[in-house]
Amino acid sequence: MTDANSSRSRFGLFLVYILVVFYALCFQLQSPLEPFLVEKLVGKDKSSDASVSYGRLQSLFSGIQMFASLLFGHILDKFGVRVGFTLNFLACAATYHLLSITSSMTMLYMSKIPGIGMAGFLCAQTAVSQLTRAGPERVQALGRLTSAYTVGGILGPYLGGLLGGQGDYFLGAKLAMLGSLVAAACCLMLPV
Repeated sequence: MTDANSSRSRFGLFLVYILVVFYALCFQLQSPLEPFLVEKLVGKDKSSDASVSYGRLQSLFSGIQMFASLLFGHILDKFGVRVGFTLNFLACAATYHLLSITSSMTMLYMSKIPGIGMAGFLCAQTAVSQLTRAGPERVQALGRLTSAYTVGGILGPYLGGLLGGQGDYFLGAKLAMLGSLVAAACCLMLPV
């Protein structure tokens, strides 16, 4: 690998780690809102109905994510990591925006539909495999990738809970949307 390629690869990996932190942070930032929102929309007197509704909501999102993984593999193969990451963050922003303006259970379910484009960790794994050589270098990079996701996964719920605790329950979703849009713009700097 030449020095220019090596520098490009290191920058690309660093950017992928940052994008994964954003991906996990934004997802987890809005997650404390959902149980509260379901309870509010279903009604506090119907806590068992709220639990069932929340379970259905999570199952819908998981089903969408299962299908999304298959679809996103094809997108990454055909269009590349830059396009895949950008679509991912735009889908995240759409999901979080819909969540931030939700006023009914139907709208809350609809907020999960853009989740079909949420495959940030898959994009990151693909990017790492393209930016590293097979062997110890790739194994180390994949370990760092998981650590980057964990950082976002730890900070997100904590910050989301703090924001929700101040009374504006939708602020976490709004900030997650903005963070996702910033990350989508950062995707343009990924090496091709």
